[in-house]
Amino acid sequence: MKMIPRLAAGLLVISAFGGAARGEEDTEGLYKKVVKSAVFIVQPLKDGYSMGSGSLVDLEKRIVVTNYHVARHGKLCYCQFPVYQKDGEMMTDKTKYIGRVARGEAIIADVLYMDSTRDLAILKLRSVPAGTPALPLAPKSTSPGASVWNIGSPGAVEQVFGITEGKVRAIGNQEYVTGTADDNFTVKAKIVTTTNPTNPGDSGGPLFNKNGEIVGVTQGGSRAASLVSLFIDVSEVKNYLDEKKIVIKAKDATLTTDPKKGPADPKADPKDPTPAPKVVSADEKAASALLSAAKAYSKDEELRAKFVAKLTEIVTKHPGTAAAAEAKRLLNGLK
Repeated sequence: MKMIPRLAAGLLVISAFGGAARGEEDTEGLYKKVVKSAVFIVQPLKDGYSMGSGSLVDLEKRIVVTNYHVARHGKLCYCQFPVYQKDGEMMTDKTKYIGRVARGEAIIADVLYMDSTRDLAILKLRSVPAGTPALPLAPKSTSPGASVWNIGSPGAVEQVFGITEGKVRAIGNQEYVTGTADDNFTVKAKIVTTTNPTNPGDSGGPLFNKNGEIVGVTQGGSRAASLVSLFIDVSEVKNYLDEKKIVIKAKDATLTTDPKKGPADPKADPKDPTPAPKVVSADEKAASALLSAAKAYSKDEELRAKFVAKLTEIVTKHPGTAAAAEAKRLLNGLK
């Protein structure tokens, strides 16, 4: 089969709404509904970080679907759902979301499975914010001519969670090489081709229909053709989840907020024996690093003064952290 080079997508460019299928008002409502389940993904690299998109497809199991090429650089990703301000407006400044990652406010997700042939990855969030719904997977593939939308966070755009609209051009099995000359892989899967504009950073985000159901996962676009973007068909997503024995609910409930108690704490999967660990703050990380350094002096009596000084520094500079509590315990043991 002929191998055609393609570009991995990743992000989107905001286009005009509207069209014969749905009015502008309906499209805005559809976006507000779907975007709550969209995910902005950041993965650390040796010399920086990469960005991509994803979708929450199961609330109870905290499962996010994205691309292989978004998650392949490590075992963990930092994920964020839209953040809403006091006036109800969604925060869209990308730099603020990246800043949240640095402050330990993003949700950590474990990379469970990756498949380069389908260009799919399955992540498991360690927590889910209250009020976050899961996006349903469409019961079957979409059709040529259907109106579709996709949400993503392109690197070329300063805002996150942008939307584009398009039409389905064709659906069928394809095999092609994607990536760059020095870093590429082969995709061989059922592909939805659309007119939606996509860009690096949109990768992994949802392609959805007028019912707000996922019909595809953003894969990439072509520089050689105009308005030709590629999405992994929903059937590939379902087959991959089935292979990994991950059963997705047809409809998923939303975590609710008790108005008397305020926002609910993120819930772990009650059937999952592993509790969701808390996100470690930058302060906690710094305190833990100091504690590790201090323990290097603990076994040498001649370095006792340095040991005490390091422990005291932790208690003074990082009060309230677990490392400070441990430092206090060690200091009391020296008395």
